[in-house]
Amino acid sequence: MDILNSLDRLDAPIGPSVVTLGNFDGVHLGHREIFRNLVKKSRQLGCRSVVYTFNPHPLKFLAPDKAPLLLNTPEEKQRLIAASHVDLLIEAPFTRELASMTPERFVDDVLVAKLQTKALVIGYDYAFGKGRQGDAAFLQTCGTKKGFSVEVLQPVGADGEPYSSTRIRRMIAAGEVSAVVDQLGRHYNLEGRVVPGEQRGRKLGFPTANLTTDKELLPAAGVYAVKVRYRQQEFNGVLNLGQRPTFGDGDSTIEVHLLDYTGRLYDQSLRIYFVERLRDEQRFSGPQELAAAISADVLRARQILDNAQIVQYRQYLSS
Repeated sequence: MDILNSLDRLDAPIGPSVVTLGNFDGVHLGHREIFRNLVKKSRQLGCRSVVYTFNPHPLKFLAPDKAPLLLNTPEEKQRLIAASHVDLLIEAPFTRELASMTPERFVDDVLVAKLQTKALVIGYDYAFGKGRQGDAAFLQTCGTKKGFSVEVLQPVGADGEPYSSTRIRRMIAAGEVSAVVDQLGRHYNLEGRVVPGEQRGRKLGFPTANLTTDKELLPAAGVYAVKVRYRQQEFNGVLNLGQRPTFGDGDSTIEVHLLDYTGRLYDQSLRIYFVERLRDEQRFSGPQELAAAISADVLRARQILDNAQIVQYRQYLSS
């Protein structure tokens, strides 16, 4: 998949193209359905499949106090879209000029002139432009005039509700990491780099890797059974996310104990897959009671993880 960060310096049009438009945060199963139809249509027409999205998220520019915490880092989003076999990802800078552009001008300048759009594939609730005037009906009218078709996909979902980035954010924020697999189509994960900690876990008999991450949305504070990908190996683990109330630090941390692993991990990159929430974060009377609780967490995590299989994008976006 090719990636473009701007269309401003193009010497010639990119098209002919089949295009979809949207933010696609989370790249959940509803987004996957859009991409599947996009690629199918592009192959039927012999065109390039194009995903046109924005960076940063429009609300981070227009109303930062209302902007959501994102489910994906930019790198994750690129990997997930590439796994859908899309030809070109355009990450257009969301600027004041773009925010003020009328839907009519966007169609003329971007869809028609630069992308030579032959077909547009959009979700049922997609809209853009000032006052969200660029909705499906507007695009269908433009398509009739400008010579491109518009396919509006009806909602798809599970348990009677459409797949939704907003709903997924609520689930992650509530710690519902096992239930969210049916919405995302994969286990929620984060990548982090191991940084020095205070060695408290080692003193308790459970050495931990302390992580720093660019992931914006983290699950609710608590203890989780996780899978850990380190280089080409996969380990079971127990992760604590929160403020370590037993020690009264107040600083939020991400600490993971890899089961059956010995070695130094400082400055290494780990990918954490959240499998199941074990319990809330708790304050204990002291190190001895905390160590007993961690022993119970490890035992339960082993029972959960020994037969758990991680679902990741290479597995569910295969064709």
